[in-house]
Amino acid sequence: MFFRRNSFQGIFAAVAVLALFVSGCGSDDPMAHQEEHFEPEGLVIIDSGNRFFRYFQGQIDASGGRKDHLDAPLNEETPHWSIRFLDDHGDEIPPPDDPDFKFTWAIADPTVLEVVQDADDVGKFDFHLRGLKVGETTIELQVSHDDHVDFRTIPIPVHVGE
Repeated sequence: MFFRRNSFQGIFAAVAVLALFVSGCGSDDPMAHQEEHFEPEGLVIIDSGNRFFRYFQGQIDASGGRKDHLDAPLNEETPHWSIRFLDDHGDEIPPPDDPDFKFTWAIADPTVLEVVQDADDVGKFDFHLRGLKVGETTIELQVSHDDHVDFRTIPIPVHVGE
């Protein structure tokens, strides 16, 4: 009887340890698909080579003559703007070139402002702003990956005027 009880306890303990080992190692499998994320520390907006707006580590950087907001003309488009991203050192890095990553945005008041993309720029990191009525709103610039946002700015003030 003593031998059977210890055998049963030993087998139970071995099965329990094996179950914990197998369930705990699932996410550590190097062969498992690892989802890629794009998580820059900031961005710059460029107009004809001029880096006029900079956002870095949660702050709008208005130093060096840069703006602390964006301007959009009423019923007209801004010039063609492009985005470059910033790494953790503040150095520019290109936008992701994987088609699963898209440029998206969230506008606080879409009756004041809209984003326009040229037909060949849809989803890419190039855009125009167009004011729909005189006023103020904010815009969050985002990088979306499949069904979620990998990166977003704080709400950036936008002034729409004539």
